[in-house]
Amino acid sequence: MKALFIPCGIGMGHVSRSLAVAQKLQEAGCEVLFASYGEGYQFLDEFTNYQAVELPEIKFYGSAGELDLKHTARKSMDAPFTFLKSIYHESKIIKNFQPEVVVADSHYSAPLTCKVLGVPCVLISNELKFNFKEIYPQDKKMEYLETGLERFIQDSAKLSQAIIVPDIPGSQEIPAKIKDKVTYTGPLLKQDPGSMPSREELRRNHNLDPSQRVVLATVGGSHFGAKLLKLMAQAADKIKSHRIVLVTGPHIDTPYRYPSQVLVKRFLGDMLGWMKLSDLVVSLAGHTTSMELASLGVPNLMVPIENHPEQMKNALNMQKFGISQIRDMKDLSPGKLAEDINYLLESDDLRLGALTTQKKFQEYQGTEEAVNIIRHCARG
Repeated sequence: MKALFIPCGIGMGHVSRSLAVAQKLQEAGCEVLFASYGEGYQFLDEFTNYQAVELPEIKFYGSAGELDLKHTARKSMDAPFTFLKSIYHESKIIKNFQPEVVVADSHYSAPLTCKVLGVPCVLISNELKFNFKEIYPQDKKMEYLETGLERFIQDSAKLSQAIIVPDIPGSQEIPAKIKDKVTYTGPLLKQDPGSMPSREELRRNHNLDPSQRVVLATVGGSHFGAKLLKLMAQAADKIKSHRIVLVTGPHIDTPYRYPSQVLVKRFLGDMLGWMKLSDLVVSLAGHTTSMELASLGVPNLMVPIENHPEQMKNALNMQKFGISQIRDMKDLSPGKLAEDINYLLESDDLRLGALTTQKKFQEYQGTEEAVNIIRHCARG
């Protein structure tokens, strides 16, 4: 079997969960090809052994820590042209590679391309509805944009053979017109948390003292996380932790001076292992990161990108589970961030919530179920 994966290239979360599924398929003898753009393509090209083809780039705009939806809308006036270019490139790749199935992660031109070429398409998505109106309640243009995008995504999704929501039931409002195609699989993970080494063993493998505190900060690879990393660097000497690990991703430079306990990494191939060995994780609120933390049962502090409806929804879901505390990026200072981290390191409530959340998510084997759905669709 041949499978073409086309993950959204904004950040690294879409590629990361696509890799989890691709790895399982490849272990079963499937031939895999990737196509993406932006941070996703760079991640595939620089940090994996998979062959990847570059697609026309789609961008979100804003400053460090803040998404500017209005500016993104203005800068996306050529979106129809980019959409057509993407379909053209996808068509060429499909004709050359001849896959039995295409797996598109939040890349919504692929179902149309596949429909035209007669190739089964499986869509992975955790966001089928938006909340622009909550950010711009008085702006009719943003309301119209939201309505138009939702209609486009639902019409595109309807062309796929199956829709995988990589979360637990109830996390996402599913539009009625595509409900019959949706399966909640649970998170798509590269490793089964239940079969991973213990925290103590993971620490010994990385030459870390099992008795010491470790705080991990990760921002998903996009430039929107630069502000949080800068705040972590400025707060480091006030954080009561023996080791602070900052994961920057490929698009963020960190020209800061760090205390001796800070370790800076562009990329961690064993991100799940590093999360599990940590006492606390500080992160943005990307969906893949949220699902990894929930599945591992790691207490965390989430700082959503400002004006990012999806990230705020992810963070609120995690807070509801009792595994996360949320802070607004705009309200954070180095002192406040250090104070929050030190408090959460001592929080028994957060640790208890993390254990309860982990048990809830352990009921799902999302990667295996996604593989079964993809195989079924490839067989027609």
